[in-house]
Amino acid sequence: MRVLVIAANQEQKPDPVVPLGAAFVAGAARDAGHDVRMFDACFLGEKVLPELINTLRQFQPDVVGMSIRNIDDVCWPQGVSYLPYYRKLGVCIRAVAQDARFVLGGSAFTLMPTQFMRAIEPDHGVAGEGEGAFVSLLATLEAGELPPRLLRAEPAGFPSTHPALDLLDIDQYYQRGGALNVQTRRGCSFLCTYCTYPVLEGRHARRRAVCDTVDELESGLLRYGAKHFFVVDNTFNHPTEHAAEFCEELLRRELNVRWTAYVTPAGMTEELLRLMARAGCGSVEYGTDAASEVTLGALGKSFGIPEIVHVSDWSRRAGLKFAHTLILGGPDETPATMAETVAVMEKVNPTAVFAMLGVRLYPNTQLARRAEREGLIAEAEIGIEPVFYVSESVAPTLEESARALAASHSNWFFPGLEGERWTRFWHRRRTHGIRGPLWEWMGQATADPAHEVIR
Repeated sequence: MRVLVIAANQEQKPDPVVPLGAAFVAGAARDAGHDVRMFDACFLGEKVLPELINTLRQFQPDVVGMSIRNIDDVCWPQGVSYLPYYRKLGVCIRAVAQDARFVLGGSAFTLMPTQFMRAIEPDHGVAGEGEGAFVSLLATLEAGELPPRLLRAEPAGFPSTHPALDLLDIDQYYQRGGALNVQTRRGCSFLCTYCTYPVLEGRHARRRAVCDTVDELESGLLRYGAKHFFVVDNTFNHPTEHAAEFCEELLRRELNVRWTAYVTPAGMTEELLRLMARAGCGSVEYGTDAASEVTLGALGKSFGIPEIVHVSDWSRRAGLKFAHTLILGGPDETPATMAETVAVMEKVNPTAVFAMLGVRLYPNTQLARRAEREGLIAEAEIGIEPVFYVSESVAPTLEESARALAASHSNWFFPGLEGERWTRFWHRRRTHGIRGPLWEWMGQATADPAHEVIR
């Protein structure tokens, strides 16, 4: 069968990200013997519909699978919903590829499958990991049978397929995004009250064979000339032994690479950070969320302030640049807890702080149930249009407080307040040949106006 996989995402803040999930699904479909192409919308801007029409007419697919990565930009107070854009793509597919079966999937779809089915009206939807379920759907269609309208795939072992990166413009992602992506495992056993990773990937770590991961990484580096990559695991340092094995394999192969990863203070050790640095890791991003025991507890974090201080010190001693991501204004936040968080961040002095305001609510999370108990919104009513949990104690002054912090802390960044300034800053840095995480440069003033500090 002729199968077109559409990576619908166009968001490029702070950097364009390789659509790894869609590429895995495309790779699985190709491994099953289908004629597969990918349509990547990321860099097309307003040309996306004409280009999609042209691709549909030329390729004439039997099946069109559209991967929806994000529902919105999760930014309060100036959030942007992507639903109108997805609807336009759906209308285009229906109008041009009238004989093709139209299938929705992706992480955003998985979080709210019934809502997206109503909003976009595809023939079928795949909720959950699509590598196996989408291939099964294709086999059913090829046999002349009609699969269920909505398939729900339960997490299984890490897929044995390789992502079809050759069907994407990887060079452009590297030039404009500064790094390629790699995933070493899926699943999350932590109990953060707002988080959707357990819904998307399951509550247990499913490891990918380290040799397979590094094989893919090595072939990608050789093929595309890339020297930087990002480990997209939700928390790279869990399980610790798996993270250590990955680092040791990088060292064994003597790959001259630079990389970064998402990590958590929970269970982090100085030994692992030093091993990561020896294996080419240059920076880490801690999913810290808060630095007050009250708000850490309300967010369901598995660590406290001592761990935040320790990992910051260890990262610095290991020679790693490090960032802390925060959620300000979440459950149980007060002016006092915010002040405590700011004080701890000032004490540990990270390379960068990324602060989101409020918490985007999703169904099937503890915070959604709390919001319903507090009368904010019924969990069943949480949908595609974003609803945020913002503590009543700080809501009236949260935006003003955030702007004051941004003005007084050159290394703090607030995605919900910056608009397009950050994108322009990123573009200037990339055109000057800088690769890797650009937050490593935050707060560093230079005489070159192209290197202006974002505040």
